[in-house]
Amino acid sequence: MNENLTSMVKNRQSIYQQRDKKDIEIPTEEVSEETQEEIQYNETVKIAQFSLWFEQNCKDFNNINQVKVAIRGIDPKQTLIVAVIDVSGGKDDEGNDKRKLRIFENADIHPVLNLPAISMDVYNNGFRIINEYTKDLYIKSYGVRTGLICVFCVNIEGQLLPYANKKIKKKDSEFEMIVDNPEKFKEKLSQKANLETLQLLYKQSSKVLHELNTNADVINWLIQRQEEITDINHHLQIDNVLIDMLKY
Repeated sequence: MNENLTSMVKNRQSIYQQRDKKDIEIPTEEVSEETQEEIQYNETVKIAQFSLWFEQNCKDFNNINQVKVAIRGIDPKQTLIVAVIDVSGGKDDEGNDKRKLRIFENADIHPVLNLPAISMDVYNNGFRIINEYTKDLYIKSYGVRTGLICVFCVNIEGQLLPYANKKIKKKDSEFEMIVDNPEKFKEKLSQKANLETLQLLYKQSSKVLHELNTNADVINWLIQRQEEITDINHHLQIDNVLIDMLKY
């Protein structure tokens, strides 16, 4: 799954590059550093209803299909039913991937980001959407019972490195985007990792410390581990470890 996500991010970056080459260069007025800072940190992202957003975007997801059924007493706008590919594998009698049903109640008030998405995964305790903000910035948005937890990431060669997070409540209609510079993270990748901090933050790393040296080693191992788990709390734990590790 990690290769698939990395490939999707790289494909999106390739699309941006091809589009940039075709764009006509138009002279722009020079912007001061102070103004750039203001522009970067005051951009807002709109919030959408989960049920409406999914209906508009589900065609982009090969692993999830919306199931529309008429059930007496059930409002289809409030209750979203989806069929998700069973990660344990297997085919039905007609050779189709086996799927499991997942039901999301209050989908008409549950928040999601009103942004394009390159992937969506459904877990037993919620969902994760990878939202595209720019070619360099993405957001992992985790749907939990109380709302949405957004993890802001920079795209470094197809890998999404978290640098900040924010909680979105059901009553929110928009939020302020947290933007950072990908270049400063590239410089940190080759630096020696603080393995003592890693072990304190993520005890499971103690078994592989001898295999890790640089920050890049740590990031690769954590992202690979993250792609093998199906629990949102564990996903968020690893994201927070990555955020803390990249601060040093």
